[in-house]
Amino acid sequence: MGDGPEAATAGSNVDITEYLCNDTLGGNHPVPYPNPQVTRFGVRMPVYFDLRFRLTALMAAVLCITVAVLFELNRRAERQIFAQVEQQTEQLTKAVELGIQSISTSDYLDEFIKSRHLSAEQTQNIRRILIVDSTGKITDSSLRAERGRRIVLPGNGRLVTEGDPMDLGGAGPKPMTRTIVIPFQAAGKNGPELNHVVVVMSSQTLTDTIGDTSRNRLLATGGALGIALLVAVALVWRFTAPINRLAQATRRVATGDLTVRLNLTRKDEIGQLADRFDQMVAQLQEMKELEERLNQAERAAVIGRLASGIAHEIRNPLNFINLTVDHIRKRFAPPETANRETFDRLTASVKDEIARLNTLVTNVLRFGRPAQITPKKIRLAELIEGVFQVIRAQADEQQVRLHCTDDTGSVPVEADVELLKSCFSNLAINAVQAMPGGGSLIFRVEDRFDEQTVTVSDTGTGIPEENLEQIFDPYFSTKETGIGLGLAVTRKIIEDHHGEISVASTRGKGTTFIIRLPKTQPHAVAS
Repeated sequence: MGDGPEAATAGSNVDITEYLCNDTLGGNHPVPYPNPQVTRFGVRMPVYFDLRFRLTALMAAVLCITVAVLFELNRRAERQIFAQVEQQTEQLTKAVELGIQSISTSDYLDEFIKSRHLSAEQTQNIRRILIVDSTGKITDSSLRAERGRRIVLPGNGRLVTEGDPMDLGGAGPKPMTRTIVIPFQAAGKNGPELNHVVVVMSSQTLTDTIGDTSRNRLLATGGALGIALLVAVALVWRFTAPINRLAQATRRVATGDLTVRLNLTRKDEIGQLADRFDQMVAQLQEMKELEERLNQAERAAVIGRLASGIAHEIRNPLNFINLTVDHIRKRFAPPETANRETFDRLTASVKDEIARLNTLVTNVLRFGRPAQITPKKIRLAELIEGVFQVIRAQADEQQVRLHCTDDTGSVPVEADVELLKSCFSNLAINAVQAMPGGGSLIFRVEDRFDEQTVTVSDTGTGIPEENLEQIFDPYFSTKETGIGLGLAVTRKIIEDHHGEISVASTRGKGTTFIIRLPKTQPHAVAS
């Protein structure tokens, strides 16, 4: 069969997966598929069709998008945090300035702050401003009720502590605060004295900003990974769906169904694999059809040899018997009328049986030897009407109605008249025999492009479903007196004319044969 894929398919058992996933170079020497840019069939495939390239590109794209999103979020977070820190620094500076300036005035701190008409943004994060002496006593406060109280100042020179020094540990959530202590020298009764400006500021806004930034970063990362997961799932499904189809198709091929095709239009590895699978199944189907034709040819050859023996052993004696009966009817007929009628009836029966045997021999010879077709233009409807004239007597006796419809517009076809007449006679006789209680036999001739179709329908007993696939086989017959060559010869005649014949039947309702014949025949056709 050659050194290509056909040989790998037709030879010893080859694993289909191994065969599909390897190439053959110079014979049946499978090698791995090394280069993703070159297909297993010698056709260069762009690198962007490669599955590995697609997955790498997908991961790279997801990584770049994630990095870009996180970079932009970090930039925004830095700007927001910087703005918050700058705002709190300005507010702290303003609070310290207010505390120091209020000492040189006669106004209390709360009244001094009101007199400055500060905006809400300037005091947004300032909870309180305290003036504390060296003993920890609050000499002035933005909250008048806190004057005269004492607080504990941080030691070891610390200027910033967490929490609110006025927080007495009550129930409930504690706001996030920070206490800043600024020491300064102020004039006292006994000279300069150390005082402190204590500013209690809220750090909630900055904490919220940092929390929002972290949450946005987490959401962005999760969203990017979620999108990557969806794209990966879609990509995996796109590749696994045809693989599942390939697995199902392989199981169907294993059961003997060679009509399955994937017909994928993809250009990647999966598409190449599907194309190779379709080619392999098509080659297997061709080989199966070739094997069937070889088997049929072998059976025909056997029948041909049998037919030659029958022709020599039976046909010549039949001709001699037929001539002898004719001679006896002429020379030895009784003169009496009653005896003559009996004599004629018996000799006619003998000739009928001889004719029947001669027909059987002719069918055997016709099936077993190459047919020489002599095509000429004929109208199929006229040929069918001629067949009706031959079987009309038997049809009338069984009350079978014969009808032929010509829808071709009198368009002729090229065919062998005698062979087609024998073909239609076989179908018509079988149909009449299938309607012993009467019925209808209808031939319908239709013209379709470059062919004509003959539909033969009867209302007879029908053919059992289990016999439909065997009725065209030689020597298959359900009749006690038949040898099973009528329909086999019929199919051979149709195939010799490059046509097709098919059958459909319903038990108890009738049978329909459909014959398709080309309008023209090649010259000097030999089967």
